[in-house]
Amino acid sequence: MKRDAFTITPDDAREIRHFHLFCGLGGGAKGFNRANVRVGNMVGKFRCIGGVDVNAPAIRDFERLTGTTGTVLDLFDRSQFIDFHGHEPPHGWREATPANIQRAAGNERPHIVFLSAPCKGFSGLLSENRSRTDKYQALNRLTVRGVWLMLEDFADDPPELIVFENVPRIANRGRHLLDQIGTLLDRYREVCSMRTAATQPLGCERERA
Repeated sequence: MKRDAFTITPDDAREIRHFHLFCGLGGGAKGFNRANVRVGNMVGKFRCIGGVDVNAPAIRDFERLTGTTGTVLDLFDRSQFIDFHGHEPPHGWREATPANIQRAAGNERPHIVFLSAPCKGFSGLLSENRSRTDKYQALNRLTVRGVWLMLEDFADDPPELIVFENVPRIANRGRHLLDQIGTLLDRYREVCSMRTAATQPLGCERERA
């Protein structure tokens, strides 16, 4: 009895768009771009739609690594700027708004948003006394502000996945900030899960939250 030939089903390619706040030089974005996802004949194709960071050299690296336009943008509000820098913002400085985030995303809607907010104030490498100064408390509050800007911008069509990465000690030094972020996520009907994972950048194992 002759067997039927195998039926070859073409791949069903689905685009997965990702966007990055506090993107740095783009290591996270590059990782997403390199990811391979398959469920049956359904294949995910990742595309970075933008990234935001205050550091211009980092954004140049981001663009080189991802092939995507990045945006140099200070996400501090005015009070955070003053607390961190010790003086008023310069002439022409403006607080970032959700509209700025939308433009940085190329006016597209991401399926995934990855945030890697500054962690220095939460890190055990910084003494407890210094971590409590206005400068580092302002830096720490960027966690909440970044999440709020993102949620407000994409409120009408929120991302399916939000990945917020930081050091494990944020669970202690930043507990009140995590609680505020949890409240924000509840308000925008996002489900929150917090866990610690080991990573191995450049061969050195670290734990990240």
